[in-house]
Amino acid sequence: MLRRARALARALYPVPCPRRRCHQPCPPRDLAVPNAGWSERMRRHYGHQRDRARAQGWTRLPSYRQYRPQVLGLAGDTGATGDRDTRLFPRAIEGDGDGFEFAMFLSVPGGRLRCLCQLGPFLEAPPGLAHGGAIATLIDTSLGTLALAVAGRVVTANLNIDYVAPVPLLSVLLLEALLQSRQGRKLFLSCDLRDAEGTTLHARATGLFIQQDAPKEPPRGGDSGQ
Repeated sequence: MLRRARALARALYPVPCPRRRCHQPCPPRDLAVPNAGWSERMRRHYGHQRDRARAQGWTRLPSYRQYRPQVLGLAGDTGATGDRDTRLFPRAIEGDGDGFEFAMFLSVPGGRLRCLCQLGPFLEAPPGLAHGGAIATLIDTSLGTLALAVAGRVVTANLNIDYVAPVPLLSVLLLEALLQSRQGRKLFLSCDLRDAEGTTLHARATGLFIQQDAPKEPPRGGDSGQ
């Protein structure tokens, strides 16, 4: 009974900010813009990708702390889940710069997504190198975001990754994802993960995602590369 009461209370009231003891709800914060944890290299490449997105008519996707499907222009899902303090898994680590720092740029008509990412020290596995699971998370999240924007609610059915070169911690990476084809409710996607300059291939992957709902309208959120 007590457990059910606590669950109901969490559903009805905003979750306090975990960084503060003021017990006030956190306002939405866009996590896909420069912060104190971004390196100079990350900032420089972010400016380049932002300008590139503007020139090509792509959309920069905001990444709010709360799960807000309406950012992608998706209908529904705005009930109890929409107001809870859930978040995209790569930003589950609170400290700026400690885990994943990333920004995504999307073109729905082209079926493409770019994800610029900086990998922090909490993602270490071998000394000085990023954990392979962190790379898989980055790939799954990026492919899933593209599939979500194209088809609405989706789930990952299969993910195949070739790890080509180790990723040093604090690297700045650029993932480029592509919707290869659609067969009914099946979406086939692929991506390459390189260093931000494009000189080193670190991983290559393909994914199969299954559409759960009827097709949605194209996304209306974002800021068109702002």
